[in-house]
Amino acid sequence: MPRRPGERATMRAVGEKGWYRAGYVLGLVLRAWRRTCRLEIRRAAPAADRWLLATWHGRLLGPLFERMGTPTVSMASRSADGSLAAGALAAVGIRAARGSTGKGGGEALQAMEDMVRNGAASVPALTVDGPRGPWRRVKPGAVVLARRLGIPIVPASFSCRRVWLLRSWDRMVVPQPFSRVVVAFGAPMDPATLPADTDDAAAVVGEALLRLDAALDEEVAGRPLWPPARRGATS
Repeated sequence: MPRRPGERATMRAVGEKGWYRAGYVLGLVLRAWRRTCRLEIRRAAPAADRWLLATWHGRLLGPLFERMGTPTVSMASRSADGSLAAGALAAVGIRAARGSTGKGGGEALQAMEDMVRNGAASVPALTVDGPRGPWRRVKPGAVVLARRLGIPIVPASFSCRRVWLLRSWDRMVVPQPFSRVVVAFGAPMDPATLPADTDDAAAVVGEALLRLDAALDEEVAGRPLWPPARRGATS
């Protein structure tokens, strides 16, 4: 994704290493934050050796807490935000695949695919509406990568009664310290059984995530943390 003029100026002022170090500190904070929470993990089916984790950008913290220190790889762009993300991922023990996220994220997706194929990671993790939205609008990257690798897509989400809801584009859900955090992994989705059209298949993944969000919020939070999505608004 081309860098915006203001972002380029900020990147030059701070430097890629500066953003990476800031991200690493953020990752250490997240590790400490996780230790204060009571994490409860639910799986609809036993995890395969290799699978793709799909979640919303605004609900990434719960799945991130569960995947810390595991053979997982996630995407990070070459922007300042990407350097920040790469540093945070390194601090929590997750690999970062760096590359352009423009034009469908082809470069970054290829880096993720290479890491899985060469054994550097077994679980690629994607925020399906990331890195910059639109909110809850599923992009095709998860379907494309799962089909290339021949692995199932597993929708992932979390909920918590005591949260902060950020006023960011992704309506980030942040569990408050010392909270019970329930992380759920839905039924694996075989990409071969999804609609042949990539956008239609991505919409099916989005609907699965919305159902998972709704069920978790009703049980754990006792209220919807996000407003209902309009029909057909995930693709």
